[in-house]
Amino acid sequence: MKALRDQARSPDVRVHLLVGVLVVVGLPFASWWSGTGGMAFTMFSGSGSYRLRVVISDESGADHPVAATAVAARAGGTIGDVLAGSEVWRFAPFGALVRRRLDQVAALACTTSSQSHSARVTLYELRTLDAPIRTTTMTRACP
Repeated sequence: MKALRDQARSPDVRVHLLVGVLVVVGLPFASWWSGTGGMAFTMFSGSGSYRLRVVISDESGADHPVAATAVAARAGGTIGDVLAGSEVWRFAPFGALVRRRLDQVAALACTTSSQSHSARVTLYELRTLDAPIRTTTMTRACP
């Protein structure tokens, strides 16, 4: 028993415990506190509403709206499911995910037309029904 107590008091055990607490608690809290929540458990911890507006511009500068569902069809899979129908307000826990990947959504929007010169994607988010709308816009030149 004494050997177990001595081992628990060793500096290595204390350092390992401190590192473990920082990794398990500190990193998720820091990412949540900074606003991204990328390292925190946020999956289905809350839902809000989001809507996506996609506009592509051709070489003459004319804007052409594109339905988010058309972008979703290009993506397919799970991200396609997240984007599908988001040209109108959707109530789901995916607004923050779309915001973090807005540049990739703009890249997908570029593929919807061979005439695309640039794509502008605007995400509107509501945390609650009476919250102010959070707007995030990403513009990307198309290859």
